[in-house]
Amino acid sequence: MKYMKQLVVFMLGIILFSTSAKAQPDSVLLDPKIDIVTLLPTLDSMYEIAKSVNPTLKQELAAMRSNQWTERYTRWMWAQNISVFYNYSFGSLPFFAYTDPTKPLGAGLVQVKEGYRAGVNIQLSVFDVMGHRGRVNAEKEKVILQKYKRDAEAMELKRKLGAFYADMIGYDRLYQGRNEDYLMQLVACQVAEKEYKEGTIHISEYSRQKNVLADAEAAYHESFRFYLGSLEQFEAILGVPLHTIMIRPKSPN
Repeated sequence: MKYMKQLVVFMLGIILFSTSAKAQPDSVLLDPKIDIVTLLPTLDSMYEIAKSVNPTLKQELAAMRSNQWTERYTRWMWAQNISVFYNYSFGSLPFFAYTDPTKPLGAGLVQVKEGYRAGVNIQLSVFDVMGHRGRVNAEKEKVILQKYKRDAEAMELKRKLGAFYADMIGYDRLYQGRNEDYLMQLVACQVAEKEYKEGTIHISEYSRQKNVLADAEAAYHESFRFYLGSLEQFEAILGVPLHTIMIRPKSPN
């Protein structure tokens, strides 16, 4: 029982450690004081990462390789009508005969009814001869078609990645601005509250400052929602968690 408790405590420690390790980079990504552009690699680098893990591109690449193997197989389909044989035959009917010149005429015919045979059997139809090149060319075109499809998917991935990246950067800037505005209004409201308690301003002015603070807080939370949504969408199209490719922010001197 004692060992079981120790094991449970150990497992909980591992879970808490992994959670805290992941929460730390995530909190950096959500910090409004840090520009997300400084935390991530260049867009071209992230595009290469997205291409390497994108399942659709992997599927198109596998289909292209499959068509390449089919083309190679089709090139040699004519060889299925060619067979090489080597066997031992025997029976009542001769399969080979020749004349022995050392024996008298009429008695020199030698019939071989058993023995080893070897040879090559070739059977090619007109369709195989005339249609082989067409089948090979058709498989070549399938390979080219699959390559174009993969290139189109790569271009679409780059377009989506760029669009989501622009949205994420834009909402991050909005999030930073709303955060600064909210902090300024928070200080202004604290000053107004102090002045109201001292009797230097009317309650209407204090109420106005509270309303401005409420609007700033609502705008801040809305900008955070937009930024978080764009962050998750970009991470989904990228294919890997952002904290795994994040550049460590430079510590201030």
